[in-house]
Amino acid sequence: MSALRQVLRRGLEAALPQERFLVRGPSSRMEVALTFDDGPHPDVTPRLLDALAHQKIAATFFVIGREAERYPALVRRIVAEGHALGHHSWTHSEPSATSSASLLAEIDRCRALLHELTGIWSDRFRPPKGQLTASKLLGLLHRRQRVVLWSEDPRDYALSDSTPLIDWSNSASLSPGAIVLLHDCHRWCLDAVEPLAQRAARGEFRLVTIDAWLPASR
Repeated sequence: MSALRQVLRRGLEAALPQERFLVRGPSSRMEVALTFDDGPHPDVTPRLLDALAHQKIAATFFVIGREAERYPALVRRIVAEGHALGHHSWTHSEPSATSSASLLAEIDRCRALLHELTGIWSDRFRPPKGQLTASKLLGLLHRRQRVVLWSEDPRDYALSDSTPLIDWSNSASLSPGAIVLLHDCHRWCLDAVEPLAQRAARGEFRLVTIDAWLPASR
């Protein structure tokens, strides 16, 4: 992330209420949120859901609309197993090549599909690559969407094996309210679940969904 984007992000975090622009959860509670982007994936997501169920962890999934359309049973399973559901646009197009009107149309289409599949009008939105222009942000706020970014990015999408992610999961210093960015379209994310669950079991932190920090969806 560029220095300018970091400054802009900090400014938005300070200016907007947390329930509308979330980068981290409350600093008063030792809670950490695991979030997974870019699914559902026909191979990785079922295995991830199995691993989360085995460890009794609830996570937050930001799904891409076209993938949700391809694998509707996985979207329903995410919700049925107690995970929080967010949306991540319809195509995950390149932000710099996507107009505000196009992004907002994708958001409307994705939300309508998720409502059709689950009965939920999801208002938790994670912008592709975490990038928003002023007009896109204003459009989201007008639609009463809650923008959810992240505070921890172990870059699982850039790895060639799981060793760095396992090391990170075992040793990263996670502050209260940390939001961890992972991707359930890459198999390496599976290897983060057990070490993070073990740390939670030792009492280092409690693993929660984003919904623990935000008001209920309308």
